[in-house]
Amino acid sequence: MSNRINTDTAAAMPGRPKPAGLVRRASRYVRYRLVTPMLRARHPAEYSARSVLVGVVCGLMPIIGQSTVVLAIWLIARRFNWGFNVVIAALWTFISNPLTTAPMFYGFYVTGQVMMGNWDDLSGFDRFVSLSRDLVNEQLGLWDQIKMISRLLFLDWAVAMWVGFIPWALLCGWLGYRWSLKVINAYRHMREKRMERRRNQLAADAAKA
Repeated sequence: MSNRINTDTAAAMPGRPKPAGLVRRASRYVRYRLVTPMLRARHPAEYSARSVLVGVVCGLMPIIGQSTVVLAIWLIARRFNWGFNVVIAALWTFISNPLTTAPMFYGFYVTGQVMMGNWDDLSGFDRFVSLSRDLVNEQLGLWDQIKMISRLLFLDWAVAMWVGFIPWALLCGWLGYRWSLKVINAYRHMREKRMERRRNQLAADAAKA
């Protein structure tokens, strides 16, 4: 009883911050983890926007360890004078996370099925049922079962996902580049105007003195 009273009293205390909702916490996390480093970078706006483009494209890849791919691209891009901020790019691979990976990969798979003309089994369910029946076939040995599962994972499904990844990577990479370029330029323009007002105010205060 006393614990309940203490809880109710603490919740009713004025000035006590209410716990932020899930959406609010996620928005704050994205802002501080992804947007703020992009805005505070000292490179030209196009340089930082390229970082977002690379991070988004690598983050969408249907693999694990996209940050390693970012580093490899950065090492190669340096030789062709196509630089970008490797840290910002690696941060933006966060778009692939435990909450988004499964739906993204499945979306790539369905898109790939459409692009390859597999209209009769877009979801892959029929293929899955057929595989399940073959696996319980008593005539198949363990090695044959392993080869069948490997073929499904690394050939059938993987090929469809990589094919479906391409249009999404082109679209999202371009949108990420355009959006980040616009946001960075707007932020720097606003910061420059704020600094100009401050300089004018200081000059006015000095003239009055």
